[in-house]
Amino acid sequence: MKLLRHVLAAASLAATCFISTAVAEQAYPSRPVTLVVPFTPGGATDTVARIAADGLSQRLGQTVIVVNKPGAGGAIGIGFVAKAPADGYTLALGSIGPMAINPSLYANLPYNTRRDFAPVIKLADTPLVLVTRPDKGPSTVDELLAAIRAKPNALNYGSAGVGNITHLAAAYFLNRSDASATHVPYQGSAPAIQDFLGGQLDFMFDPLPSATPYVQSRRYKALAVTSAKRSSVLPDVPSLQELGYGPLDIRSWFGIFAPAGTPEAIVVKLNHGLNAIFAEPAVKDKLKQLGYDSEPNTSDAFDSFVKEEIERWHVIVDQVGAKAD
Repeated sequence: MKLLRHVLAAASLAATCFISTAVAEQAYPSRPVTLVVPFTPGGATDTVARIAADGLSQRLGQTVIVVNKPGAGGAIGIGFVAKAPADGYTLALGSIGPMAINPSLYANLPYNTRRDFAPVIKLADTPLVLVTRPDKGPSTVDELLAAIRAKPNALNYGSAGVGNITHLAAAYFLNRSDASATHVPYQGSAPAIQDFLGGQLDFMFDPLPSATPYVQSRRYKALAVTSAKRSSVLPDVPSLQELGYGPLDIRSWFGIFAPAGTPEAIVVKLNHGLNAIFAEPAVKDKLKQLGYDSEPNTSDAFDSFVKEEIERWHVIVDQVGAKAD
């Protein structure tokens, strides 16, 4: 009888907890939700975040506030969310750098991507574009590599910082091509682009959304994209893989992350809502115009993708010898 009483008491407690949790999840959200962007306003990550926030605000019936917390390659904002309550009211717009590259680049991150987060959904991705300038420099990938190999380390390329995708894409491509050039890191993409347009840099790998206007205005000469196939935004530009520099498929990606321990029902609710938002024709058209691709996906699929990306970029960071400042 005593054992039976213990079993019944435990069952009653579990049922009570289940009911209270279910009620809380059903009411979610009952107040505004904060979406943390770990970079400054106006960049690619911020753009995707605001599309997600606007859609979620309408769908959930609560305001979703975008808060920018830049610094340390995204580590400050992502670290803030890692320590937030696991109740669905503080989310992160994570991207390839902070979530997949930084774990191999920094020894003392204030978060662990695998341990501290519940991946919710992959929102979008975009390739990079290998560019030179029309007024100076090679006009094909073969010509660029020939020039680099003729004078090792004489040509230079810019990036948005050490370990940034714009750096690692270039370093990985050069490493695979048995070529060497001088890396010039900047504090963000804007000054790198400014110096590139000003003639201080010989080539760059620039994300498609920021590269496209310069390609269309003929201030960039686009040699290739880093996706396995051509982009519909720049259909006349071949992929590196198509040109024989594969297999190679490098994309910058963006997704929503909740703190680890967030109730599954909340994660699923956010996933379903965001899948619906990013499937809307108006949103898909806007993303396409900006150079982003987006496909429906589950939180489990995104979780597996993130783990694969962490492993993939660990190998690349090790191969190219990238070190954080």
